[in-house]
Amino acid sequence: MSEDRFEQLEEKLAYLEMANAELGEEIFRQQKEIDVLTKAHRTMLERVEVLQDTTGEGGSEQGERPPHY
Repeated sequence: MSEDRFEQLEEKLAYLEMANAELGEEIFRQQKEIDVLTKAHRTMLERVEVLQDTTGEGGSEQGERPPHY
């Protein structure tokens, strides 16, 4: 194998290693963001459930407009 060809392969390998490291960091960042969004989603679902429970206790049927409409 010629020296030039060997250097080209080393450069490609270095580039691929760098790209692989960057992709790994991006995946880690995205997973952290997914975890935060999942937690926020669960919190919102719980809040909606609580609000639905409290409106159901008011005596009015679901979907019925309150008297002030």
